[in-house]
Amino acid sequence: MASFRMLEKTGLPLLLAIGLFAPKALAQIRIYNVNAIHDLYSENELAAKKLYHNKNAIVFGRVDKVDNEHVIIEGNSELGRLFCKYSDQDLNKILELREDSRVQVGGKLEISWAPFGMFLSMNDCRVI
Repeated sequence: MASFRMLEKTGLPLLLAIGLFAPKALAQIRIYNVNAIHDLYSENELAAKKLYHNKNAIVFGRVDKVDNEHVIIEGNSELGRLFCKYSDQDLNKILELREDSRVQVGGKLEISWAPFGMFLSMNDCRVI
C-alpha cells in the first residue's frame, strides 16, 4: 500500500528514473549482426517482424557506405544490410566515418518487403 501511495505522489517519472518500471516502448534490443535478422526473415517472415519490426534497437556493425541520407551497415549481401537514415544532429560524427569503420547506431528498426527479400531500415537513427 505504501508503494502505491508513493506512485500517486511521485508518479511515473520517478519510477522510470530509478529503473523500477521500464515500458516496452523504452526498452532497446541489441543487434550485433544484421545478417541474423535477414536470415530469420528468409526462414520465417512473421517471426522476424515480431522480434524486430518497430523495435528500438542499438545496432553494432561496420560501415559499408555513407551517402547523402544513410549510413549503410554491411551484411552478407547487397540486400543484407541496414540502411540507417541519420539525423542532422550527428553530421559531425557522420563526416568521420569511413568504409569498414566500426559504428553503433540507435533507433527504431523497420522491416519492409523488397523484391529479393527484405529491406531493413532505421529512420532518424543516431550515431552513438
